[in-house]
Amino acid sequence: MKFGFMELPRSMAETTELAKHADEAGYTWMGIADTPTVFQESYLHQMEALRNSRRLLVGPLATHVVVRHPLIVGNLLATLHETSGGRAIGAVATGNSAARGLGLRPATVDELGEAVAAIRGYWAGNGGAFDSRTFPGSTIPVTGISRRGCPLLVAADGPRVTALGGEVGDGVLYGGTMAPEVLARRVETGRISSGQHFWVGPGVSLAETVDAVLDDMGALLVAMANRAFRGDLTERGIPAARQHDVRLMWEHYDYGSHADNTRPRNTTVVSRELAEYLVRNFVVWGQVQEWAQRLDELERHGCDGVMFILGQGDQLRALRGITDRLRELGRL
Repeated sequence: MKFGFMELPRSMAETTELAKHADEAGYTWMGIADTPTVFQESYLHQMEALRNSRRLLVGPLATHVVVRHPLIVGNLLATLHETSGGRAIGAVATGNSAARGLGLRPATVDELGEAVAAIRGYWAGNGGAFDSRTFPGSTIPVTGISRRGCPLLVAADGPRVTALGGEVGDGVLYGGTMAPEVLARRVETGRISSGQHFWVGPGVSLAETVDAVLDDMGALLVAMANRAFRGDLTERGIPAARQHDVRLMWEHYDYGSHADNTRPRNTTVVSRELAEYLVRNFVVWGQVQEWAQRLDELERHGCDGVMFILGQGDQLRALRGITDRLRELGRL
């Protein structure tokens, strides 16, 4: 099993240190959040991470095609891939904070599928079409210029986008509940060929109690739930008793404080019961034996990699602790 992590791009200095540590420690993939309403520009931080590493794969987690046109996404990724000697990796999604944070709707599943085709068409020099609500009737022209494309994964929570990832992606990055029955369905539809990879993206904490986990990463955890709990809540594993709490979270969620545990306003929009559910189903946490059990479960379900989602106030300290834990487990 491979390991990566996603950071919130708050400062270039922090990104530089995270990239150096990850490269030396043996992580596979460093993802950088693409949430321009709150954090710094993801692609500039990706370039900085690539400049300060030698073997680490780096890319957006996840980029989107609501505010960014597929042409822009394709150009950015191809440029990063070429200048880094082939170390870029893309994860593209329908968009949550980048869309809803501006009062826009995320892309539809069909739009996301068309965007993936348009990006690959652009890389091949064949052009492509992208007809969406924010870019109606747009067309990428045929250029005849071949660009070096990178692996392109589809970031997914629900069944339809996961299935899309299985159909058109080089893999899937799954960010929903780790409840076994739901995870099994996602792996089945998200990895349908031997060349694809299935990554899971849980929150992460070394804390050993529910309250301590919430203190450590509460706002990020609520952000993950706000993204993942859309559509059919029962199919996504949400108990009937918690579904009203989820709808209240949607109603009161503040995208101006999205995901940032240094400004934990959104921790007040979830009930205690929902918060406990999130810790138990969306986070790798606890003592070393509990980490071992969770990672073994993910591997048995067919997950090829774990992308730990950071959200702590001190991300470098958090990553160093995760590294120590993975080494203790003989996994890094």
